[in-house]
Amino acid sequence: MTVEYQYLRPRQMVERREAMPAAYMGLGILEWHGLHNPLGLDGVKANGVACHLARTLGGVVMPPQFWGDCRQYIGELDFEETFRPVFSVPENHFDHTRPICEALGLEKAAFVKDAMRSRENGKDALWIQLMAHTMFQIETLGFRAIIMIPGHYPLIGSLDRAMERYKEEGGQCKVKAISDFVYHEGGLSGDHAAAVETSLMLALYPELVDLGELDPDLAKPNIGVIGRDPRTHASRELGEKILAKFVLAAEEFLKESGLQ
Repeated sequence: MTVEYQYLRPRQMVERREAMPAAYMGLGILEWHGLHNPLGLDGVKANGVACHLARTLGGVVMPPQFWGDCRQYIGELDFEETFRPVFSVPENHFDHTRPICEALGLEKAAFVKDAMRSRENGKDALWIQLMAHTMFQIETLGFRAIIMIPGHYPLIGSLDRAMERYKEEGGQCKVKAISDFVYHEGGLSGDHAAAVETSLMLALYPELVDLGELDPDLAKPNIGVIGRDPRTHASRELGEKILAKFVLAAEEFLKESGLQ
């Protein structure tokens, strides 16, 4: 079933919008997500979730956004020894950035330079402006509710500010952000290329994941993977459980917005 705006003919889009005037949009960036996952995982995952919601609840999916983020918060640059996310485990407490850049055939200095340029240009100011502008564009297409799906967790705070800006400037759509953090069970929630993200990819795009790329020796840590080891904890079944939580959260929002 085609649910993405750019692939729909006018009659098809209008039919879907009239049945459910909700738009979904995945937000991601381009960064390392382990040897086993694609480099665009955040946006690919978020777009896959958006398509799943549209097929399940109705509505239309807008093209995902990959560009314009503050390049300071990426695996190629950020995962140094001092990196201590709340979902980390002790084996990940070493400098991942050097082997990541080596695997990509790139210099870390280039990422450092880009992060400095981004900070000098206002960090996430451009991205916030772009997202607020995008929400107005979605509104002009006749939708009454917008569900944003930030696949990259550092985008969540910026997205909150973009939604506030949209409302302050007169935006009329109901707006909500839903991330992987809707899933909290067995000590799992959001992570980076570990059990949660890899499981979502196995449920949405299994052809893009290759766990065989990871070292079979479980005593050796995965490079640029933060969270429960995907070699032992990732599965399609877990991904489907996470998708079900997305559906419940989106369904509740649509009901609160008077669309169901």
